[in-house]
Amino acid sequence: MDANHQEKYHDQIDAYLREELSIEEKALFEELLKNNPELLHEFKIHQELFALTDESAWIDESFTPDKEDVNEVESYFKSKEAKQLKDTIIKAKNAYQKNNSSSWFKNKVRVSILMAASFIVFIVLYTFNSKSSPQDLYVLYSEWKDLPSLTSRSDENQLAEGQKMFEQKKYQESYNLFKNYIENKDQTLPSLFIYAGLSALELNKYEEAVYYFDSLISSDAVDQSKGYWYKALVYLKQDRKNKAIPMLENILLDEGNYNFDEAKTILKKLQ
Repeated sequence: MDANHQEKYHDQIDAYLREELSIEEKALFEELLKNNPELLHEFKIHQELFALTDESAWIDESFTPDKEDVNEVESYFKSKEAKQLKDTIIKAKNAYQKNNSSSWFKNKVRVSILMAASFIVFIVLYTFNSKSSPQDLYVLYSEWKDLPSLTSRSDENQLAEGQKMFEQKKYQESYNLFKNYIENKDQTLPSLFIYAGLSALELNKYEEAVYYFDSLISSDAVDQSKGYWYKALVYLKQDRKNKAIPMLENILLDEGNYNFDEAKTILKKLQ
């Protein structure tokens, strides 16, 4: 196949695969495929390459993953490593199109591309189908988002300072501050149990963490269900799956409970 015909066929193949041809052009091209074995061979290779470099073809429509599973896969594909891998595949595809007159080069590039794509498929399938260990799940979900703000309480400057210590990951200092505050007050804000418990958890003071989260559960606070969530994380960090599961099941008793969807996802991964 000479260079001019090769370039023309490449353009036609790409336009066909991207569904950019008119009905008449598509029919003519399909007729060419039937009568030109060399073009058909080129088309099949391009079809594989197109599927490997098109994100929409990487995951079959029959997949119905949980929201958290989708987030994990999306996070990977947005990562620097995934971008570099995809760029490598696309460069290989372009190199193939420019140099495919050599059958040796053609086969080498094709094998390299398929190996890279196989790695991507492995990442996706592993993410969707593998069971995660309790400690893996703890790492994934211990982001400490949606924490209550204490900085608006002008009458309690030390609480704002405790929040600042926690955010700066000075967990020993924040634990001491919140622990002392709770012990010296007749009434305590439920949100302080969260900060005291999480500070203890970060310091691997598991019994203390459970104590504060139990105090939150026993309160009549709107955020009461957060106690079950954080207790579940305590047990996940300790690799105590049998203890974490009942906490998650308590959350699933009411869709209005904190992190209902996340609790459902974790239970699925633990079972």
